Amino acid sequence: MIELNIDGQKLQAKDGSTVMEVAMANGIDIPHLCYHPDLPISGGCRMCMVEVEGRPFPTTSCSLLCEEGMDIRTKSDALYESRRDLLDLYVSDHPLDCVICDKAGACDLQKYAYEHNIKETSHEFELSRTLYQDDNPFFIRDHQYCILCSKCVRVCSDVIGANAIEIVGRGFESHVATPFDGPMINSDCVFCGSCVQVCPTAALLPVARLGKGREWELDRVESVCSYCGVGCNVEYAKNKEGEILYVEGTGDNPVNGEMLCTKGRYGWDFVTSPDRLTSPMMRRDVAYKLGITDEAWELPEKSPLKVRRPNLDSSHVAIDWDTALDLVATEFAKAAKQYGGDSLMGLCSARCTNEDNYVFQKFFRASIKTNNIDHCARL
Repeated sequence: MIELNIDGQKLQAKDGSTVMEVAMANGIDIPHLCYHPDLPISGGCRMCMVEVEGRPFPTTSCSLLCEEGMDIRTKSDALYESRRDLLDLYVSDHPLDCVICDKAGACDLQKYAYEHNIKETSHEFELSRTLYQDDNPFFIRDHQYCILCSKCVRVCSDVIGANAIEIVGRGFESHVATPFDGPMINSDCVFCGSCVQVCPTAALLPVARLGKGREWELDRVESVCSYCGVGCNVEYAKNKEGEILYVEGTGDNPVNGEMLCTKGRYGWDFVTSPDRLTSPMMRRDVAYKLGITDEAWELPEKSPLKVRRPNLDSSHVAIDWDTALDLVATEFAKAAKQYGGDSLMGLCSARCTNEDNYVFQKFFRASIKTNNIDHCARL
């Protein structure tokens, strides 16, 4: 282990660790815009500069490897003024319309501008990037808010492996682009939304959250994604009406960090779908025989389940879970006793946990005595 001193604290670090990593692990906040723990080092924003005893010039902490006996300062008058000058340059090419911005309260540039008392730029204000692209149903790209931190580019190439975007042009013409600035759908984008998650400003925002509430007004609920058995942790952001606005990875879990697939990040609209089943349903003729309903009903020649988007209320009645499970257990036992275990088949789901699927197949193999078991992901 390496011993070093950061802001008067004696700390230990593993060999190969950077000063930024050690500082963050010990609760020391170093301002940064382009750094992300899951991305390759860029060092482009220059906000994370620190002073090292014995060295004549400040150094970017995100790329500075720890050495034995280092004495590091993350705060000083000189560093404050340096960061303030950088922020002054950033806002000279960035709208300061925070009062109507959807990212207000969760924007890193806004946060650091507040901390360094940047109300307006001292330079000549000029927007070099004005392109607004709303070419897909998942997120918008508003280039006027982009600070060219390259987080979106790096997460797309180095984490996702899609290489759908890149920084093109030079100087004031530089901007993040798809090939030939074409629609996102024509690129190699897989619409995982990881670029939206890591964006520090309002350059990338989920379409579903636009104009639906300010960040500090939203409630956040942590859960586990239900789309497969991996167990990715997710955080749902909801407005005052309880409507889900967007989903993010939580970042502090060992399964997925902040990264999610397309389904996990955008496939939550089923929650409020009018077609969603919220209780077990029993066919009306079966319910009549069991005395659950007093309305007689006969199964039509064409099964209601073979009709596209059927109206289940006309052919089924809602029942409670105890009634449903008792009926299934009774019918399973009756069929297995009369016709043998191979008369039954089980189909498990990729949306269950691995543990649930294990118990399910064990139930069929050990209790019902059949290997007629399959999985929805394979069919």
